[in-house]
Amino acid sequence: GFVHGGVTMKLMDEVAGIVAARHCKTNIVTASVDAINFHDKIRKGFVITISGRMTFTSNKSMEIEVLVDADPVVDSSQKRYRAASAFFTYVSLSQEGRSLPVPQLVPETEDEKKRFEEGKGRYLQMKAKRQGHVEPQP
Repeated sequence: GFVHGGVTMKLMDEVAGIVAARHCKTNIVTASVDAINFHDKIRKGFVITISGRMTFTSNKSMEIEVLVDADPVVDSSQKRYRAASAFFTYVSLSQEGRSLPVPQLVPETEDEKKRFEEGKGRYLQMKAKRQGHVEPQP
């Protein structure tokens, strides 16, 4: 009676890919996915809304936050709720499959600036981890 997690993950990746492709206007590919957090089960028959927003860009990658909300439209005793969330990292590719520079995200609102700085922190932490310089999380 519940939606399979893999189905939700696939839809989340597709939404993140659309956000990344719209930002770059190039071919894109998923580079990594932060832990997908399943906050609550989604019952079959619920309407889900999956939204994505760019939170951070480096020279070669972009981070997209994806949120999944479930809405029990038939059962008015229940309210819409957050079912899942994750951060996806994408890179832009040339026709030959080489990485391309990513257009920089320009945060405008205070909320966007805060999300950008948080994304930058995740990016730097992942970069240090890849280079073997793991630092303790704050």
